[in-house]
Amino acid sequence: MRKVLTIAAKEIRSYFVSPMGYVVLAFFLGICGLIFALTVTMTQAEASMAGIFHTMIFVSLMMVPIITMGLLSQEQATGSLELLMTNPIRETEVVLGKYLAALALYGLALAGSLEFAIILGAFGEPDWMAILSGYIGVLLAGMAFIAIGVFSSAIVANQIAAAVLGYVMLLFFWLIGWLDTATESVIGDVAKYISILENFQDFAKGIIDTRPVIFFVSLIVFALFLSVRSLESKRTI
Repeated sequence: MRKVLTIAAKEIRSYFVSPMGYVVLAFFLGICGLIFALTVTMTQAEASMAGIFHTMIFVSLMMVPIITMGLLSQEQATGSLELLMTNPIRETEVVLGKYLAALALYGLALAGSLEFAIILGAFGEPDWMAILSGYIGVLLAGMAFIAIGVFSSAIVANQIAAAVLGYVMLLFFWLIGWLDTATESVIGDVAKYISILENFQDFAKGIIDTRPVIFFVSLIVFALFLSVRSLESKRTI
């Protein structure tokens, strides 16, 4: 566990040595803050964050491939990954360390957005359980986004290619739910089951169900497993 935390700490520092960490936080909080301000100033607006949570999910989809694109691809390109692998460290520890670093940055963004809930509580009577449910959904979806981003960074040695691949995979899980409305068949049912957006809907409504939780956790574990296997295959080459 110490090796995992050491790798994570190194990556977190790298986010804030460069402008990336600050730009990502400003982008997330700026867009979400703008939508929040427009929402609360609307006539007869309810003390609800449902719309903000959907905005958070969309903004997360846009920013996660950027924060994950260089986690493993950059080290593959520079050869530092091979040097790292010569140390007594397992591929699982490398992947988890990189993953936790990106998750920490994402967690900072979510923590900054808590001010929206505080403002709602100060001037209205929001449903706090719905807000808690929404944040759990946003966190789980973000964790899944990051795991997919880590996988895309593990299989290619170019940061731009890793970002593009990350966007393609995330958009697949985002848009596939539309097949459910386009066709009434088993394919549509399967598409709805694996759609990130469809699995998030209950959380935004204040409902915490085991099925979407299992979906997100399974997606996270599977993507990280594939990332580890990708690194293992490179070690044996």
